[in-house]
Amino acid sequence: MYRELPDGGREFVLEDPVLRSLEVEGEVTLRFGRTEVTVSGPFALEVDGIAHQLDPGMPETLAPLLSCIPGAARWVWASPEGWLTVELMQGQRLVAPGPSRQPWWTVGERSD
Repeated sequence: MYRELPDGGREFVLEDPVLRSLEVEGEVTLRFGRTEVTVSGPFALEVDGIAHQLDPGMPETLAPLLSCIPGAARWVWASPEGWLTVELMQGQRLVAPGPSRQPWWTVGERSD
C-alpha cells in the first residue's frame, strides 16, 4: 500500500517495518513482513556515511548489505522522478535509480 506525497512522490506504508530476510538471487529482495522491496539493477547503499555502489549482477559487491540485518525500515518512498529510497532505523540508506534508466525496483505484497 502507498500514499501520494505532496511533491508527487509515493510513500510505501509497511504493515511490519522489521526486515525479516534479505535474499540475493540475481536481484536483491528485502522482506518486511508481507512487503517485498526488490532491486534488480545497480544501486547505492550508504552505511556509516560511506556510499557503496552495489550490483545484484555482481555478488562480490553486495557484502555491505549485511549491515542491514537485523534492521527495520524508517521510511520507504519513491521520488516524483521514480528513484526509490529505503531508509533504515540504524541509518543505512538504499537508493535505486528511477524509471529513466530501467524499471530496476519494485515494492509489492507477497501473495502467500
